[in-house]
Amino acid sequence: MALHRPRRIFRASSTFQRRPAGGDMRRTVLVGLLGTGVAGLVLLLGLPADLFGRVPAMTGSVTAPAAQVAVVDGQTLRLQEAVIRLQGVAAPPRGASCIGPDGTVYDCGAAASEALARLVRGRPVLCRLYGRDAAGFPQGLCEAAGLEVNRAVVAAGWARARSDTAGFAAASFGDEESQARAAQRGFWRGTPPAL
Repeated sequence: MALHRPRRIFRASSTFQRRPAGGDMRRTVLVGLLGTGVAGLVLLLGLPADLFGRVPAMTGSVTAPAAQVAVVDGQTLRLQEAVIRLQGVAAPPRGASCIGPDGTVYDCGAAASEALARLVRGRPVLCRLYGRDAAGFPQGLCEAAGLEVNRAVVAAGWARARSDTAGFAAASFGDEESQARAAQRGFWRGTPPAL
């Protein structure tokens, strides 16, 4: 006798039931996404805000012996590994052009840097920090062997007084700028840069 029908090796169990095609799966995915969103929100609100890019205020002081002081530009010093901006001071960047009293054009940014270098050369420097500037650099009031560097660079006529610094607790250097202008010191001898 010939067998014409295919043989079955496995039989379906009577206890096995099929799930409906879409409803439960969609619900599971939706609950998973909702749970992930809630967990992300809890983490976002629960962690300190400084972890997400804000720079904390800088306080304290930085000191360096004379051999470890370098001038970056007319308003920035490097003390050992720390780069500090002079608070309340706006000096021209290197490459800025000024017109001298005789009509010649010169690099007043380099001249401002050299003026700052003369103030700190051979002297240990102490900077008291008062937060950060808009670029994130620590800013402070600096002294070179007792000489107030911020005030001196403005009085020499190689920087302008800037009082818009957030958290600026010290006196403004407006009087020093006025005196430098009246005496035509630094870049005030000719046409000063636009800062």
